[in-house]
Amino acid sequence: MSPADQMTAVRVGFEAADAEKMAIYYRLHLPDLATMLSLTPRTLQHHAKQSRRLDSVASERLLRLARVASHATAIFGDSISAGGWLMRPHLSLLEATPLSMLDTAYGEQEVERILCSIEYGLLV
Repeated sequence: MSPADQMTAVRVGFEAADAEKMAIYYRLHLPDLATMLSLTPRTLQHHAKQSRRLDSVASERLLRLARVASHATAIFGDSISAGGWLMRPHLSLLEATPLSMLDTAYGEQEVERILCSIEYGLLV
């Protein structure tokens, strides 16, 4: 997806069901994913059942997760290992999970910095 397509998708809003699919694929805890999207788990599930779209803020956060999760999968070898890493508290994030940091652009940068350090065998 090109940057222009990504911006359009964020503005239009991803389908809430896409978030649920990501949770299943990466084996993420739905309550943690919903919190990162600034939703309750019940709201996320309701939106998915009603085929509703996420707002632009939640859609941008979901796009951040997609980028980071893809990078983590490339490093750890599979989606389940990547999801496990995203759910595990990390010392460099003051014991926060990488997933929880994806609610801000700065948090995404920090998570990506850690992934790059792991990828290239540098100190984290």
